[in-house]
Amino acid sequence: MSNSAVIQLQHREAFERNVTRALAAGAGAGVLAFLAQRLQLQVPLSFLALVATSLACVRGDRFDRMLLIALSVLLPAMPWLFGFSAGWTVALAGAAAGALMVKARLAERGEEGSVGADRPGPLHYAVTAAATGGLAVAGTEVAKILSTRLTDLSTPAVLNFALSGVVIALFAGIGSLASHVALKADPVEAACEDLLPMLSGEFAAQITRALSLYRQAGTQLAALPRDAAREELARTLQKLTKDAAELAGEWAGVEAQVHENAHADLQKEIVELQQSAKAARDAVARQQLEAAARSLTEELGRLGELRLKRERVLARLKSQVALLERARVALIGMRSTHATVRAAEMAAVARKLNALALSQGDEAKLAHEVATSAELGALEAQASEAALKSAIEKQQDQQPVSPISASKESIAPASDGSIKN
Repeated sequence: MSNSAVIQLQHREAFERNVTRALAAGAGAGVLAFLAQRLQLQVPLSFLALVATSLACVRGDRFDRMLLIALSVLLPAMPWLFGFSAGWTVALAGAAAGALMVKARLAERGEEGSVGADRPGPLHYAVTAAATGGLAVAGTEVAKILSTRLTDLSTPAVLNFALSGVVIALFAGIGSLASHVALKADPVEAACEDLLPMLSGEFAAQITRALSLYRQAGTQLAALPRDAAREELARTLQKLTKDAAELAGEWAGVEAQVHENAHADLQKEIVELQQSAKAARDAVARQQLEAAARSLTEELGRLGELRLKRERVLARLKSQVALLERARVALIGMRSTHATVRAAEMAAVARKLNALALSQGDEAKLAHEVATSAELGALEAQASEAALKSAIEKQQDQQPVSPISASKESIAPASDGSIKN
């Protein structure tokens, strides 16, 4: 796999749509500037064209649109209030318009609703603002040159203004290209992709499947209208996938230690140590080999416990993937239903998936605690047995003298017929 970065243009159709609408908006801004001039109002054409370009890209729900419309008028106007030079004024106004176009792109898809998709990050705000500011200055200069040439050709003033507005809007619209290039990956998808190289075996297969389902569900979700139910279901899908990744991440690095041959290899080593101990002629060497065999026997027991815990974690991971599959299938059937019914279905699916995930998590946690308690009880019983056996062996090694035999010996007659006291 190549590690070189690949620069791609994401959502090209959205970029082309925004530029096309910006051209129409720029022409309208030019006509508005012509009317303002006829009314003896000094309104800069570059300001109107930048505002029109930003307004042409406004997206999102009702609140987002209202907010973006207000900001598209206020922010580009701010530089004209501070008395900067003409170039800096246009550049700062263009930068404000560029940042608003990135925000409009986020509002269109929804920050939380962008499941399995790419989204702009802070870097794209900065790059788009800089690119739009620079291009706005260049577009203004090109518009001035074009206006001079059109005036020489006796072009009608309204057409001259309209074409000049189109040029400025075109340059500013192209500046939004930076928000579509090398976008920041979805955080949940990025976490799964970073985790996959550290996994192996069934855990890697399950996370690969979960990532594929997450992307498919994101594609289905993006085709639905944006509303509160879609946002809720998007958050549920993100949580399910994130929990699955965290669950598998806790097992990263351990899977290789509990492979099928690990138990057999350890058992073989124990047998070899026991045979070496029996064949040893030196008592100290025999004791050391026997101690090593006992230590490996304990490790063999711990390996068995680890394999049982692995089965529990894997079963819970499979249940999370099954919930993602269930969500994907449910989303496929929602696209043909009515908007009101679809919103209710999405909300119901989100609540049901949350309830199932919570129920499965509680059941797995309870089962793990019960199994762990049973394992601890078994270990305590084995330890008590071993302690009792050791105590019995010590008592047998001491071999105490019986008090009855000692008393008989004390009263036995001596050789001279006297009694020993």
